[in-house]
Amino acid sequence: MKKIYVLEHFDFTDEQMKNLQSLGEVKYYEKANEQEIDEAIKNADAILLDWLDPNPILAKMRKGKFICLPYTGYDWVKNISIAKENGVIISNTPNYSTNAVAEHHLSLILDCAKHITSFNNIYKSGKDVGFNRGLELKGKKVGIIGLGNIGARLAELLSIFNVKIMTYNRTPKNLPNIKDVDLNTLLSSCDIVCNTCRLTTQTRNLIGMKELKQMKPTAILTSTTGGIVNLDELNEFLKENKLFGVGLDDVDQQQVPQDLLKHDNVICTYHRAYDTNESENNRIDLCIKSIEAYFNDKPINII
Repeated sequence: MKKIYVLEHFDFTDEQMKNLQSLGEVKYYEKANEQEIDEAIKNADAILLDWLDPNPILAKMRKGKFICLPYTGYDWVKNISIAKENGVIISNTPNYSTNAVAEHHLSLILDCAKHITSFNNIYKSGKDVGFNRGLELKGKKVGIIGLGNIGARLAELLSIFNVKIMTYNRTPKNLPNIKDVDLNTLLSSCDIVCNTCRLTTQTRNLIGMKELKQMKPTAILTSTTGGIVNLDELNEFLKENKLFGVGLDDVDQQQVPQDLLKHDNVICTYHRAYDTNESENNRIDLCIKSIEAYFNDKPINII
C-alpha cells in the first residue's frame, strides 16, 4: 500500500480525509518534528506539507517520490531544481484561490475609493470624522497589469461597475471589451491601476518611482502580489506626491517602511487575499487529486 505523509495541519473535511485514505496509508501530523520529517522522507511515497520550509525536504527526497506543494507560486522554493535532478516528482496547486484573490482585490479598490478603513479607524478612535469625499467606479478607466486567471476574474467582477478596462500583459489577450496597451499608456491613462501578475525576476519592482510618476494624482493603485510595487520608492513618492488611494496585500514578506503605514490613504493587508473557506476547500481537493494522479502514473500540475 502506498504511504502518504501529511506533515502538518490541514482543514480536511471528513469526506476529504476519506478520499485521501482511499489512496493509501495516511500518516497525519498536526506539525511534524524533525525526526518525523526524516521518517517521511525515508518512507513516504507522497508528502503533503503547508507552511513547513520544503527546501531541506526536497534536497533529501529520493528518485520516484512525490511531493505536493499546496500553493500556486513557488519561485521562493530554492531546491526544486536539485530535487528534480534527483528524480523527485513535484506538483504545485494552481488556481485554487483565483476567485478569493480577485474579490479581495476588488475590496481593496472599493475600500480606497470609499475611505472605509480610514473612516472606521477615525470613528473608533473617538475623533471627529473629517471631510474626505470618496469616488464612484462608474465610468472610470481601470488598468489591470497581468491578465491571467486572477486578472481575468477581476475584470469580470469590475464589469458590473460599467468601467473601461485596459490591460498590460506579457502577451496580448485580445479579449472583448478589454483594450491591450503598453504599460506606460496604462499608467498614465487609468484612474485605477491594479496589479495581479505573479512575482518573477522580470516583474519584481515593476512599479517604482518612474512608473508612479506617470500615474494621475487622483488615481488608485492596488496590488495583491508582494514585490511588484517597490515599497521604498512608493513611500518616497507619497511624501511629495499624491494618489487617491493605495491598497496592498502580501506585504508581510517584505521590509515595509514604517512611514508608508502612516499615510491615511494606504491600506495594507497581511497576505490574506487567498484565504477563504472556499479556497481552502479547493486547495485540499486539488492536492488530493494531484496525489491520486501521481499514484495512477498520470501526474498533473508538475513543475
